[in-house]
Amino acid sequence: MKASKISWGIILIFAGTVFLLENYGVIDFTWSYVWRFWPVFLIISGLNIIFSKSDNKVGQWLIVLATVFALGLLTFVNISGTKKPERSWDYNFNSDDEEVDSVGNVQSFYEEEYDAKYKTATLNINGGASSFTMNAGDKSMFESSTQKNSRYYLRKTDTDSTVVLNFKSKSTNNSFDFSDTDSRKVAIKIHSQPLWDINLNMGAGEANFDFSQNKVRDIKIKGGAADFEIKIGTLYNDVNLAAETGIAKVSVLVPTESGCKITTKTGLSNKDFPDFEEAADGTFVSPNYNTSKNKITINLKGGLSDFEVKRY
Repeated sequence: MKASKISWGIILIFAGTVFLLENYGVIDFTWSYVWRFWPVFLIISGLNIIFSKSDNKVGQWLIVLATVFALGLLTFVNISGTKKPERSWDYNFNSDDEEVDSVGNVQSFYEEEYDAKYKTATLNINGGASSFTMNAGDKSMFESSTQKNSRYYLRKTDTDSTVVLNFKSKSTNNSFDFSDTDSRKVAIKIHSQPLWDINLNMGAGEANFDFSQNKVRDIKIKGGAADFEIKIGTLYNDVNLAAETGIAKVSVLVPTESGCKITTKTGLSNKDFPDFEEAADGTFVSPNYNTSKNKITINLKGGLSDFEVKRY
């Protein structure tokens, strides 16, 4: 048997075991750690290319051992909370505003003023590897703070009663401090009055979005190795959520008074939909889907992810 197949088999067994242990509360595994180890997977791919057409047993064992070592190190660092060796680069990013707290940490602030003429709003977030939180605000159309050095920019375009906000990570030749996860924490508030469309695109990280006090129409999420938690409210009666992930955990909370339908294309992903019934067409629906005024449609697509939808 080819070593490449053995390596992929080990990775699948590892991911499945982690999902299983997480489901039973044995471990608390954060998939955002995976991005730190991406160079190891380049090494494994390189070994596969070199020895793919060779019968060299030493090369095949190198591939298998490299895979086991990478997954073992990932597990140890994740569960034990071991920190990386300190290494930093000084990025000097310009934000809307910056403050230095009493211990010398830099906080960057971004803000777009609220205008009642905007009835619909779109927020596009491109986050790289970050940890996002989002909830409702009552002052600004958009406000955000990032701990320590910022690497984002905020841009606005508007037409009549519609506004589009782009909040994206900067791509520069400057440096960024990767030695402390606090430097990638991003807190966001969006105004409660407009009808929002939210688009999040990130490679790795975490996102905790509470839309229970916002009118949200469309939520689109794309991520690689990430943890997503999304709470939907009842302020808009036709909500669509689409999540497309690689290796991730996606948890969605929907109100019991809303009817909900879930469509899945999940490959080897785990699905946990308590209080939902599987229909003849393979979708999952809440008992009140046909009778409820409020409807939530969820489309989940993932290669090797953990999907969970619960009612509250």
